[in-house]
Amino acid sequence: MTQKQMNIGELERLLGLSIPLCIREKVKGLPFVMDKVGMSHSHVALFDDYVLKVSSLSFDIENEPRVYRALKGKIPIPDILECVIEGGRIYILKNKLQGKMLCDDYYMNRPELLYSLASEALHMLWSIDVRGLELQNAFDTIISFGRELEGSGGVELADLDPGTIKGFSNFSAILSYLIQNKPKDDLVLAHGDLCLPNIICDQDRIVGFIDVGLMGVSSRYHDLAILYRSIRNNFAGYYGKPYPGYDDEKLFRLLGTAKDEKQLDYYLLLDEVLG
Repeated sequence: MTQKQMNIGELERLLGLSIPLCIREKVKGLPFVMDKVGMSHSHVALFDDYVLKVSSLSFDIENEPRVYRALKGKIPIPDILECVIEGGRIYILKNKLQGKMLCDDYYMNRPELLYSLASEALHMLWSIDVRGLELQNAFDTIISFGRELEGSGGVELADLDPGTIKGFSNFSAILSYLIQNKPKDDLVLAHGDLCLPNIICDQDRIVGFIDVGLMGVSSRYHDLAILYRSIRNNFAGYYGKPYPGYDDEKLFRLLGTAKDEKQLDYYLLLDEVLG
């Protein structure tokens, strides 16, 4: 079903707030639809050429401008055109990367191409020299966020993936395990949420990466684990219909990396801290 196009006045009424003037002037009169893909807590308006994200202040969305400053010209991510913080909210207007998400039917029905682009995306991230760049340490940031949650009562395990958290009795036990069993650092540029919808492609080439609020430095296996899970779940029909062509070892073969179940489990558990 085609989504109803809106205008900026309708967005203000929907959210019960006023869009900052510098942003309103850039998108005035332009139609858009609200993004329904992903699990973001932000409100995201998709224009033909722009993306407007409106969110309460949080460590991930506040990290996006920092990532842009550190990585502009080094890796393909959306340009930030305006960033305004007011009234306890942040408004970020970015240019829109033109292409399809890697979870699009076009790629899901072409598994060889999907796996090739997925491995290329990882290599693209890992090729960046992170020395001297002002980027967050993803592990430290996530553990700090988890400690804040723990201080306010933690997270109900019923709200997390039961297959990933099996064996843990409470949220504090998960945090303790992650801290005590952290793998040896092999720091590279990590997207932090490298699922198929966050890789934008045009036919057989990568256009860029979106939703970069969790981007920082981390182990190679951090992004690899999240991408592996995303590929597996998309082929299995977890987010819609299932597709043929899944190969549990394909991504690792293309990367020339041994499949390490222990590290996969570790970084997927780390991701659960974010909820």
